Amino acid sequence: MYKLYICIVALLLSAFLSLFSPSLSAQNNSFFKSEFSDIEGQFRDSTLSYTKWRVTFLNSLGTNGNNSREYTAQYSINLIGGIHGGLDGREFGLLYNVETNYVHGFQIAGLGNVSLGEMSGLNIAGLSNYAQGPMKGLQLSGLANISETSMEGLQLTAGFNMSAGELSGMHIAGIANVSQDNLVGLNLSGGLNITNEDIEGLNLAGIANISNDDIEGLTIAGIANLSAEDQSGLILSSVANVSGDFMEGLILTGGVNAAKKIEGLSFSGVATLSNDLTGLTVSPVNIQKTITGVHVGFVNIAEEIDGASIGLISWYGNGRKNVDIRYSDGGFLDMGFTTGTHRLYNQISVGFVPQESNVFKLGGSIGLVFDMRDRFSGISKNNWTVTHELSLYQYMEDKWHRQNTKQFTYRYLLSSMPNNQFSIYAGPSLNILKEGSVDDLTWYSMWSPSIKNTDYQVWVGFNIGIRLFKQEAVERVNFPLERNF
Repeated sequence: MYKLYICIVALLLSAFLSLFSPSLSAQNNSFFKSEFSDIEGQFRDSTLSYTKWRVTFLNSLGTNGNNSREYTAQYSINLIGGIHGGLDGREFGLLYNVETNYVHGFQIAGLGNVSLGEMSGLNIAGLSNYAQGPMKGLQLSGLANISETSMEGLQLTAGFNMSAGELSGMHIAGIANVSQDNLVGLNLSGGLNITNEDIEGLNLAGIANISNDDIEGLTIAGIANLSAEDQSGLILSSVANVSGDFMEGLILTGGVNAAKKIEGLSFSGVATLSNDLTGLTVSPVNIQKTITGVHVGFVNIAEEIDGASIGLISWYGNGRKNVDIRYSDGGFLDMGFTTGTHRLYNQISVGFVPQESNVFKLGGSIGLVFDMRDRFSGISKNNWTVTHELSLYQYMEDKWHRQNTKQFTYRYLLSSMPNNQFSIYAGPSLNILKEGSVDDLTWYSMWSPSIKNTDYQVWVGFNIGIRLFKQEAVERVNFPLERNF
């Protein structure tokens, strides 16, 4: 891509030369063309003669004459444009400054600064700064800063910073920072940060940070961060973070995090997708082949999980997929769909009173299961469990609205599993009801406080239920202190 812009700069320079030399003879015109051809085709190290001052009208028409490429100067003025050997100081050109060997110092040109060797110092151009060798220092241009090897320092342009080698330092571009080697440092772009190798450091782009290898450090993009290999560090994007291989660190996006493998903390506004995930992922939708860690989302899906999940539906190949039928105090019959792991499950449920079909409730629950031998001494059977369950319910009568009655419930359930397709459980519950539009839901109250003009009912109830379909016994937990309840 950078070579395309080199050609554009060269064509524009040639166009300006033809505009400012119409009075020259055809012989001189051919001389200028051949001179440019020689410059483009050669790059040689030589000992240059030194002059403090030089003044040039156009190319070699100046104080150094046809020997201009054999001189370096401390002060150089090109009334239209000049072609010289080198610069060790300051140079001004109305249109362009061209050095065949090197540039050390300060340059300013209305169109472009060109060095067929290295360029270091402060270079300012209305169109482009170009160097065949390394470019170091502070470069400012209206279209592009271009180096055939490496670029280092502070480069600012409304268009592109492009390097065939490493791009390191601080680079600010209106469109893109492009490197065929590493992109290192602080890289800010209105469009893209692109490299065929690593991107390291602080990288911000309005559209995307793109690397064919690693992306490391703090990487922020308005749309996407893309890497064919690893990404690591703090990675943020408004739409997607995508890696062909590995993604590690704190990964945030408003859209999708996608990689073959993700390690660390992954947060996304839409989905987290990977073959393997190790750590914590928080997303509306989490889809993995295997996960070691914690899933938090509305829908969690994986072939295998070694960890825990919190969500409405957590569907795992080695997890539970049960139907619960439960009767609780107050006359409600609940039916729930229970998913998640065998240790930590999620449940969504709907409940109703058979005698009053116009009142029903929707709820979500999370339950933590222990082998009863971890809680009580003297228990020898391995198919008895203790469950701690938290539930939140919304009661409705005819329709949904914000003032509907809400209930928070904690349950302590003892369960027996005669076989892996059926279990029965029962136990007490502690209930807190926030009164709203639905009345007469409690059959008694132990305490009826009023907080901020809202009435509450608190009572102890009971629950009995059955759980159907495949279940597994949970592993015993080695507590630091022995349980003797």
